[in-house]
Amino acid sequence: MASEKMTLLLVLHAHQPVGNFDHVMHYAYETCYEPVVKTLEQYPEFRCGLHYSGPLLNWLKQNQPGYLEQVAKLSQKGQVEILTGGYYEPLLASIPKRDARAQIVKQSGFTRETFGKKPTGLWLAERIWEPGMPAKIGGLDLAYTLVDDTHLYYAGLGPEAMFGYHLTEREGFGLGVFPTHKELRYSIPFKDPSETLDFLKRVLDSKGPTCATYGDDMEKFGLWPDTWDWVFKRGWLKRFIEAALEASDWLSLGHCGQWASENPPEGRIYLPTAAYEEMLTWALPSRTAVKMEALTKELKQKGEFEEMRPFLRGGIWDNFLVKYRESNLMHKRMLFVSQKLANMDAPELALDHLYQSQCNCAYWHGLFGGLYLAHLRAAVHEHLIKADTLADKALHGKADWAECRALDLDLDGREEVVLAGPHLDAVIHPSYGGSVSVLDLRPQAFNLGLGLTRRHEAYHELLTMTGDEGDSEGEVQSIHDRVVFKEENLEKHLIYDWYERAMFQDHILPEGTGLRDMPGLGFREWGDFVNQPYEILEKGQAKERAWLRLLRKGGIYSDGGNWPLNVEKGFSLGPGALFSVDYIATAPDKGRPGVMFAVEINFSLLAASDPGKHILLPGKEKMGLESPWEKGLVSSLDLVNEADGFVVRLSLNPPALLWCYPVETVSQSESGLERTYQGSSLNLVWPFAANREKLSAGIDLEVL
Repeated sequence: MASEKMTLLLVLHAHQPVGNFDHVMHYAYETCYEPVVKTLEQYPEFRCGLHYSGPLLNWLKQNQPGYLEQVAKLSQKGQVEILTGGYYEPLLASIPKRDARAQIVKQSGFTRETFGKKPTGLWLAERIWEPGMPAKIGGLDLAYTLVDDTHLYYAGLGPEAMFGYHLTEREGFGLGVFPTHKELRYSIPFKDPSETLDFLKRVLDSKGPTCATYGDDMEKFGLWPDTWDWVFKRGWLKRFIEAALEASDWLSLGHCGQWASENPPEGRIYLPTAAYEEMLTWALPSRTAVKMEALTKELKQKGEFEEMRPFLRGGIWDNFLVKYRESNLMHKRMLFVSQKLANMDAPELALDHLYQSQCNCAYWHGLFGGLYLAHLRAAVHEHLIKADTLADKALHGKADWAECRALDLDLDGREEVVLAGPHLDAVIHPSYGGSVSVLDLRPQAFNLGLGLTRRHEAYHELLTMTGDEGDSEGEVQSIHDRVVFKEENLEKHLIYDWYERAMFQDHILPEGTGLRDMPGLGFREWGDFVNQPYEILEKGQAKERAWLRLLRKGGIYSDGGNWPLNVEKGFSLGPGALFSVDYIATAPDKGRPGVMFAVEINFSLLAASDPGKHILLPGKEKMGLESPWEKGLVSSLDLVNEADGFVVRLSLNPPALLWCYPVETVSQSESGLERTYQGSSLNLVWPFAANREKLSAGIDLEVL
């Protein structure tokens, strides 16, 4: 043993997602990143580890290069140890091995060049571990990573094993794993420094010399709600550092890399697929997560939780890909683009866009906004579009082209059809109402189909509960413990869709249905087309055009009886930036009731309140996206996005009634529960009178 003291290994992880707003980055820098490093500079004897994700490093390099020089000085004099990771903060377990290794190589190279030292430790994003991880990253000269103590509990170990480090391997590639102790995660920086030091002293007295590891978000130190006042204004960070240094007779401050090089592992271990405890609960289906949280609470109240902890676990991160169709679609498109680039001599810029699309934040949802933040989803699609477009330019050159490809893109066992050209591409799901989940404007790198389905979340149960939100003896609460409602009566906005929202979804509605019935799902669906399969009649491509024709032999299911209804639906992409959809609805039986044929287009321009993002009707009538509205018999309309520099014109033949309303979710972020705009539902409505056998309608969508 290199030391007879207790050693605290403290690692701070700083991250901002790809696509985050510049003003958020500035605020995070001023309230967290800058004051943390300035404080470390004042205490050169205080040693710790630091990790910065690539999106944040890129921003710092452009906006605050002096900050990187400050961190480099701390690194070069040995005060801080810099960890590597996947450059754009991917979940290494969820991306192809080739991409995972390339991202680590990119960050390790940046670390050597910028901070002057070769990293030996890996920051594992969200501590998401898979047993094959050592082989996946093997041969990259990495000695250790940090996991959660949860991982060790799930391997069957007890509380006494949550210190030191263990050694694991796969295919002969070894890797040290340091468990981050939950006691430290929940006390730093939320409890008085004395409580953390008392815990460490008790460990030393009971176990003898060993190390305890803390690895968590730097954002807890000033950026999380209420923490700036606590950490800096009220001096928690300085008090903590000074208390730790004053305890130097029994406490030392170290680096994980040095500890691993000077001390043997506690033993060999093989960890199951795992992440931190909260993540595994968030990944569960929402109703199951409610039960999980209730059981956990009951066991804690009975004092039985710690004993049962190794046997109590939630899902795995991959469950998010089942829980959220939007997440799975991004993930499977990412895999598709990754393989496409792997099969060619890919341009470096295309690879970089691919890696940016792998930033994990938009793929899941828990305590933070994540998937529910449309601008983060948009960033993933933006970089996928750019990577895919660069690949296609390399393959096709400057010539115009069009492609129709049938494949199981989202890996649900059902075939999708992708229509693509240099200006647009669309992902069509014949098995799900012949709907369109993706409509990319390729030159603008914008997915117009960027909406989100309204779903039940476990934390919605909080809207029917009350609790104490106050501080405990003046200390700041962890955001895991805070319950904040950012507006009153949020429970009135809980609406759960019965179908997955997409573009070009076909409703059969009773006559008399109006806009008032749509946002709250008060309408009666008389058709079986929205989420049911269409058969493929024809598909193909020729020169600058690709097409697909579908048919569903469905019905009208009214109060007075059932009648057959066949809907033929055609898609055509090209030439140029033109995407056309045409319908032929045929109801051969007489005596049926009159209905309304409504085509729902869920789209997003990313902001409802921005006056530069609106719908422009004939006569220059500007319609906003914040509130529901309707118009009668419109022949064309423009979707205007001034910020991103495009206008999309929809030409309707025959003219249609328009119903438009915002789609909002009640979602959770670190600051509390709030309504969040996800997109807009635009409904094009044609009457289909009882005495008509056939209805034909067409929609031409063109990027101007």
